[in-house]
Amino acid sequence: MIPPGGEGKVTLKLELKGFQGYVKKTATVQSDSPDNPRLTLIIQGSVKALIEVRPEKTLYFQGTADQIGDKTLGILSTLSTFHIKKIEDTLNQKATCRLETVEDGKHYRLKISNLAKQGTYRGSVTLYTDLAAKPEVTIWVSGFIESEIGIRPNTLVLGKMAADQPVLSGKVLVVNNRNKPFRITKCTYDDKVVSVKQAPVPNGTGFSLEVTPNMANIPLGGRLQTNVTIETDVASGEKHEVQVQLLNLADAPK
Repeated sequence: MIPPGGEGKVTLKLELKGFQGYVKKTATVQSDSPDNPRLTLIIQGSVKALIEVRPEKTLYFQGTADQIGDKTLGILSTLSTFHIKKIEDTLNQKATCRLETVEDGKHYRLKISNLAKQGTYRGSVTLYTDLAAKPEVTIWVSGFIESEIGIRPNTLVLGKMAADQPVLSGKVLVVNNRNKPFRITKCTYDDKVVSVKQAPVPNGTGFSLEVTPNMANIPLGGRLQTNVTIETDVASGEKHEVQVQLLNLADAPK
């Protein structure tokens, strides 16, 4: 209880582990004051990490294997000198990394190269240091490696999510990553549960597939999984699949 004209204290604790750069947080103080029952407190500032990773600690490789270049990160000390004792990764030989010393104890350069020819992957690179306050630095790496033909997205969730919501359809873009014209020679799907309508995209180097669920064949309260398989004239025999999750989560009759 704070008397009229008196003072009180509000203690805020801000957990900054894992933060780097500009940070802004707010807190709301509620009281029985008739003039100002809600007071918003703002805490803002810049968090300086002991070891900075520039430009960021998450990397993405996307495109065809022959078009993807190396990614380079700067590993820098902001206060104390440090050394990197070892490097471990969970990339399963989908990518490789190489460490270079720019200024011993202060600045290192980490180069990561994609090795995958096709497919998706996600893993991490962990740097172990001799700095007691920051013994590990983890960098996350994701790869979305496509052939000449790219399918975006390669998963869809369609149907009815709730009784009061409309039925969701979805679109898939089939594109040529080298901007060359091509044809879809075959599109295979289960026409009992979905219908697929094909149309060219405006730039002439791709197609849009509109996938619509056939709700009459998806039981109330049910979930089904099906695939749309796409073949083109770019690579004979190569098939591209879109996974489709079909939902009908409107309340089932009792």
